[in-house]
Amino acid sequence: MKTLITGASGFIGKHLVRTLVEQGRDVRCLVRKTSDTQYLNDLGVEFFYGELLEKDSLKDIVKDVNIVYHLAGQIHSKYSKDFYKVNFDGTKNLVEECLTKKIDKFIFLSSIAAVGPNQRHDVLMNEQSLCSPISPYGMSKFKAEEFLVQTFKMTGFPVIIIRAPMVYGSVEQSDVITKIVNLIQKGHVFVVGDGKNLRSFCYIDNLIQGLMAAERSNNSGGEIYFISDKRAYTYDEIFQKIAKQFGTTLKEIHLPRWLGSICGFAFKSLSVMGFYSLPLYTAWNMILNMACDIKKAKERINYKPLIETNEGIERVVKYFIEER
Repeated sequence: MKTLITGASGFIGKHLVRTLVEQGRDVRCLVRKTSDTQYLNDLGVEFFYGELLEKDSLKDIVKDVNIVYHLAGQIHSKYSKDFYKVNFDGTKNLVEECLTKKIDKFIFLSSIAAVGPNQRHDVLMNEQSLCSPISPYGMSKFKAEEFLVQTFKMTGFPVIIIRAPMVYGSVEQSDVITKIVNLIQKGHVFVVGDGKNLRSFCYIDNLIQGLMAAERSNNSGGEIYFISDKRAYTYDEIFQKIAKQFGTTLKEIHLPRWLGSICGFAFKSLSVMGFYSLPLYTAWNMILNMACDIKKAKERINYKPLIETNEGIERVVKYFIEER
């Protein structure tokens, strides 16, 4: 069995590649000529050099491939159009190449952002929730999901869509998480709003387990699943858990909620003009609820998040301290 992984040189990709290789799987990785492949070199995987946006470069990428994990995506950019190019156009190019061969399963890593914020604080979003993405990133992921589901309906394409919230782990954190952990270690953090907004998070090992559960599942026809840690937490809870691991007394500096609303208005205005501002989005995001229910994944694909959030945070802080 040969498995293709896109986004293999990224945070999530490296963990998935390592897990599959440890299981004796034959892994092919889509990489660019400019990709840092040192970590992957040590794992002894096969490289396929190509670009998602250059359709001709993908010819024969799925030759002899049974399983495809499509993890590659544009997460941050200065320009809104970049999200659509990579997350939609790139996905479309890859799927069209997959349709020329017969693969067993195509697993697409989407995002909770494809749905947008919870409509109510006391109701977790699920796979039946109305999708109202609020960022170019979320909109591009939702557009890709629509394309994949439509392709399944028209051709029987064996796709499973996994929606993940913010993913964290011990190695190669996102810049946002690194900055937050740095502030908490110093004993203070800025919070827009009251810090009571619910958030779902997903420890990297849980996500990998969820992705592989989707692969093993017989329920492959255009299904969508949320994958996260067992429960959602408020910002206050998460920040205090991190501070506890550092042995730090944390002072939360709360900024008014209306500041987040202003940042949201400014973010949306810039997005309409084609620009993407991560600082504005981050501030706005802190007054929103982004929390999901994983009941369907637990029942339909036997997803079992093995790492509790407390343990995940403990691992992250331990690594953070040792690396400093």
